[in-house]
Amino acid sequence: MSHAYPPTISGVTVLVHKLAHAMRARGHETLVVAASDTGAPYEHDDGDVRVVRVRSAPNPYWPEGRLPIAGSEHLAEVVAGFAPHVVHSHESAWLAWQLSRLREEIPVPLLATCHFVPRFLSHYVGRPLRSESRERMAWRVAVRLLDRFDRVIFPTETQRAMYTSAGLLAPTAVISNGVDLQRYRPDSPDDIPPGLDLPPAPRVLAVGRVARDKRLDILLHALAYLRDTKASLVIAGDGADRSRLERLAHELALEDRVRFLGKVAEAAMPALYRACQTYAIASLVEVQSITTLQALACGVPVVAAAAGALPEILRNGECGLLVPPENPASTAAAIRSVLSDAALAQRLRTAGLDAVRSHDERLTFHSYEQVYFDLAAAA
Repeated sequence: MSHAYPPTISGVTVLVHKLAHAMRARGHETLVVAASDTGAPYEHDDGDVRVVRVRSAPNPYWPEGRLPIAGSEHLAEVVAGFAPHVVHSHESAWLAWQLSRLREEIPVPLLATCHFVPRFLSHYVGRPLRSESRERMAWRVAVRLLDRFDRVIFPTETQRAMYTSAGLLAPTAVISNGVDLQRYRPDSPDDIPPGLDLPPAPRVLAVGRVARDKRLDILLHALAYLRDTKASLVIAGDGADRSRLERLAHELALEDRVRFLGKVAEAAMPALYRACQTYAIASLVEVQSITTLQALACGVPVVAAAAGALPEILRNGECGLLVPPENPASTAAAIRSVLSDAALAQRLRTAGLDAVRSHDERLTFHSYEQVYFDLAAAA
């Protein structure tokens, strides 16, 4: 179960999509339940994976990702009709609560993968939680929900530590969201990926949802510190924050140095990474960051905010430069170092390729399959 599914794109939907297809390829029957991208419920096949779209409502904080609002009775019917050995939730809100209420009606193991941290809520909604007491309440609710599951998976040790410190008692494990190392690899750079209009090198790349919580405005302000260079910023992805960022680029007189590509086909992404000289991420809310893993796998040096799980992914600066969060000047200085120091760039590239091996998605699929077997056997 997931809050969304492609064509809605996020780190969660990418993982759910590839995990569902990987399990089918391994001979397992798989059913995905996700919010309808139209609002009305319907069913369809995504290749050999069956997808049930439940009723959904508009999401005021993420227009592309509608909110699933299926009731417990509907979920019970869907689950009973499929008769699974394990139910796996990638959603930490309405669907997960409805699912957890059905423990007696659904006598199968419940597995949760958590992609959310209550502390990050203010970044998603665009305003603070207003008080420590409200944040503590959010943590209590999140922990209470996950404790209703038989096992909880986290993509990073950083996130697991947050939850165990908050009192989580359910059995836990860490499984990386993974990256396809067969496709994302450091081949010879392509000057211009087919079909993409890129500015001249050197190029700084950012990939993902164009939303306020991704703090792409920090990268635009960082680029303003690099006016004496020929560096440009390439943003691959789309979202509700694009118009604001385009206005900011105009205000900073950076229109000719910033390229908004919109949604880029997955088939073109490895070549896009390889065509850029640095990958930058200013987000404060990453519980892992698949795009950072993809950049490392393509041999692209990374500059990242020292926030969320990014320090863990970059081995505390060993395979990427970490900068103070929300600090355009420091971000610019790190980008400048990577672009001007070939030895530094090569060191980061080599260390990154070594670090990303442990995130091979084949290991991810094997680890999840083993969890499914263990839970089913213990039921």
